[in-house]
Amino acid sequence: MKTIKGPAIFIAQFIGDKEPFNSLASIAKWASGLGYKGLQIPT
Repeated sequence: MKTIKGPAIFIAQFIGDKEPFNSLASIAKWASGLGYKGLQIPT
């Protein structure tokens, strides 16, 4: 995921059945580990 840039990430494109993409907490931890400061959550 080296090509994604920005302070936040739209998580809908990553949600799935397998870790770390199967819960908000694990997605947040994954994104934080990549340096992101926020998540955009679909409504």
